[in-house]
Amino acid sequence: MELKEGMICKHFKGETLVEKNIYQILAINVTYTGDNGIDLSNMVIYKPMFQEGKVFAREYDDLVCELTDEQKEEFHQSQRVEPLTDDELLQIKDEEFVFKKLEYINEKYGHKKTV
Repeated sequence: MELKEGMICKHFKGETLVEKNIYQILAINVTYTGDNGIDLSNMVIYKPMFQEGKVFAREYDDLVCELTDEQKEEFHQSQRVEPLTDDELLQIKDEEFVFKKLEYINEKYGHKKTV
C-alpha cells in the first residue's frame, strides 16, 4: 500500500469504523530540517477527520508497517493505517455516522469534539 496526499485512512485500533481514528493525509515525504542530529526523513503529516485543531507527524514506514498476525485477526486490518474503501468513504459522509462518531469521541475524551 502507498499513502498519497489527500487520502483518507483509518487507524487499525477499534472494532468498528466509529471506533477507529480516521485521518486525512496532508503531506508525504516531509523532511525534518532541525539540527538535533536525529534522522526524521520521510515524515507524513496527517490530521484527524473528526477532531479540529490537531495535526500529527509520523515516519512513513511506521504508518504503513504490517501488523502482527494477532493484531490482524483482532482488528481486521493488515497495516497500521489503511485507506478507506469506497463504501467506507460514503459511510463517513452519512449524517447518522457523523453523529455517532462525534458522540463516541465526546464519550472517549470527555469533552465535545467537532468536525
